[in-house]
Amino acid sequence: MRHLYNILSADGAIENTIVADDAFVTEHHAGRFELLGPAPADPVVAVPRHIAVGSFFDRFGAAKWAILADTSPMVQALVRDCSARRYIDLDRPDLVQALQLLVQAGHAVDAEAILGGAVRPEELP
Repeated sequence: MRHLYNILSADGAIENTIVADDAFVTEHHAGRFELLGPAPADPVVAVPRHIAVGSFFDRFGAAKWAILADTSPMVQALVRDCSARRYIDLDRPDLVQALQLLVQAGHAVDAEAILGGAVRPEELP
C-alpha cells in the first residue's frame, strides 16, 4: 500500500515529501523518513468530450439535412458557428441553449441523446 512520507535529512529537517510503499522508503531512506498517512487517491482526469463537427451533425439523425438546409437566421448562425470550429465540445454549457434554438425552429431534436451519448472513436476530431 502506498503512503505519504516526509524524507528527512541527517539533522531531521524535511527534505522532501513523497508517495511510496513501505519497502521503497525502508530500502532507500532507512531511518530518515516519517510516515504521514495513506497516500491521497489518484486524481480523476476528465476526458474531454470533443467530437468532429460532421459527427456532431450526424447525431441529429434524420433531422440533419433539414437543419443544414434551414434558412432561418438563427439556425444558419448555429450551423455557421459549428462549422467554424475544429471540434464540438459536448460539455459546453451553451450547447444546450443552441439545441433549444433548433427545437424552437421546429426541428425534432433530442438534446439528451445528442449531448449525453458516449463519444465513439469514429467521432473524434
